[in-house]
Amino acid sequence: MRNTLLFGLGVFVLAGCGTQEQKSAPLSALSAPRTYIVSSAKALPGDFGGFVAAQGDTLRAFKPEAGFASVTTSNPKAYKRFADVVVEDVRLERNLPKVAPVAAPSLDVGNPPNSGDDDTRFNLQWGHDAVNAPEAWNAGVRGKGVVVAVLDGGFSLNHPDIAPNVAGWADMTGEGIAYGPNPDDPTGIFSHGMHVAGTIAAADNGLGIIGVAPEAKLLLVKVLFNVGSGSFEDVLEGIYYAADYGVDVINMSLGADIPQGSGKGSNEIAELRKAMNRAIGYAYQKGAAVIVAAGNDGRDLDKDRSTTVFPAQMPHAISISATAPVGWAKAPATTFLDNLASYSNYGQSGVDFSAPGGDSSYPGNENCTLAGLTRPCWIFDLVFSTGAVVGPSAFYYWSAGTSMAAPHAAGVAALIISEKGGELHPAQVKAELAARAADLGKPGNDPVYGAGAIRSGY
Repeated sequence: MRNTLLFGLGVFVLAGCGTQEQKSAPLSALSAPRTYIVSSAKALPGDFGGFVAAQGDTLRAFKPEAGFASVTTSNPKAYKRFADVVVEDVRLERNLPKVAPVAAPSLDVGNPPNSGDDDTRFNLQWGHDAVNAPEAWNAGVRGKGVVVAVLDGGFSLNHPDIAPNVAGWADMTGEGIAYGPNPDDPTGIFSHGMHVAGTIAAADNGLGIIGVAPEAKLLLVKVLFNVGSGSFEDVLEGIYYAADYGVDVINMSLGADIPQGSGKGSNEIAELRKAMNRAIGYAYQKGAAVIVAAGNDGRDLDKDRSTTVFPAQMPHAISISATAPVGWAKAPATTFLDNLASYSNYGQSGVDFSAPGGDSSYPGNENCTLAGLTRPCWIFDLVFSTGAVVGPSAFYYWSAGTSMAAPHAAGVAALIISEKGGELHPAQVKAELAARAADLGKPGNDPVYGAGAIRSGY
């Protein structure tokens, strides 16, 4: 039976497969053809494709210089001559959200707003205040010359707040790049990938919202189906694609809990870990800072060692916990913006920094009015960003999760790289993030904020 893991997106819970019965069969077993990940520390030979064809198998993805391929085969042992990792692909499934996303009024794609309505929804983006993004803009630092890859679900390439900054796109799923209605979202509004992309680099164009780095460019890479499920194969291929494209930052607001320990399936888990480590290491060597969500289980990752959060606890990944205000709409000027979100994972072993992710922990349900919108006060504590385009309408919505925290950090990373002339090694990016972060919690590195709460340095 195929190995299944629950896959965390936004406010969706990250959870592991839990029982050993859900693990895949031993690699030696011959059965109907299945997809296997092939990963080597060395480059794969140029004639690898010929070998696959001679076996009667199908080559699905091939990055020879990176030592990565995926093949459909009934005889995975044949590929052990090429790589130390040959492991069955894993399907990733999304769990239910803790907080349902909340839609806002749409904009008409064909009718730009009046001159007095300049980015009218920017006043809802408290996260930008938290990371001091406007202060960087006022100093002339807006992300120009930087490309950020967003590895996520489907996108609406024609959204007016995103379209000006799209440098390119790719679909690893075969479903097509576009987001659309699905069983989890019959409306087709709540595109997780669009929400993430908008937080990073929505254009400052006189409508809707503004990204943290509004002059950065976006490489949109679909690695998950619209319903939210996907596979390790597609995520790995997306990492390699973005790295080879030459992006400066990769944002992955996704992850899975991988059970640790011995017994049936433990070898496969170790091989999945190695394959993910290699992919992120490849991106790091190519010059991309890889920023990821820490996960939404509310777990202390220092004490709970039963699972490893992929990719948050991988070397060279920069993992982000989520913070939020409580009742921001009631007192925007004075409300503390950096409380640990109720759902966020924490722990020094799994958190490098914190950033705005939103929360619904405000205890009341009375209404507040902000930026011309009247909603229950707790809604304004969520993160507001772009949704999908449905018909003539471009949507926006509120959501929460470490998935929303990671793109705030990715946007600040883009500002830093832009400030430094458009090129900066990932290790230097992380060092700059640490130097500029607000040292909240206990002095130095701590379980909640890691090396600190993300700030632009302005």
